[in-house]
Amino acid sequence: MKELIGKPEVVHPLLPTDPEDRQGYLGTISHVSYDNEIVEVSFEDGEKSLYLTDALLVLKSNRELSRDIMDGYQQIGASELKILIDINTIPENGTLSQQHEAFQMALSNEQILQLATVSLKSRLELMLPEDMCPYWQKGTKR
Repeated sequence: MKELIGKPEVVHPLLPTDPEDRQGYLGTISHVSYDNEIVEVSFEDGEKSLYLTDALLVLKSNRELSRDIMDGYQQIGASELKILIDINTIPENGTLSQQHEAFQMALSNEQILQLATVSLKSRLELMLPEDMCPYWQKGTKR
């Protein structure tokens, strides 16, 4: 999935075990395995680490976040709602610094993080059709 290379992500802050101790750190995807289960992440300090896709969070698309805001605005506090709207104003294909700013806002509150992000694994499952090229498939379908 070449389009994932260079995309920002955050290591899940509540990850129970992380040998690299990078929970909550921002990074960029530098390599994706062929089975889409392991991702290499580059961090600002130059270090690289391998993570399973369910350990990484990516921002929801503007459309997804808008829908979630509209569906649940009554259950969200005013300050959280403002932050979610601010995150939603940052373009999906904005600069890396804009996307990092959106992640920083999302990391400010656990509820906002849950509403503004989705696991990379979930994102990949939505992106990959069943009739994809055989070398992208998992398991015995290959």
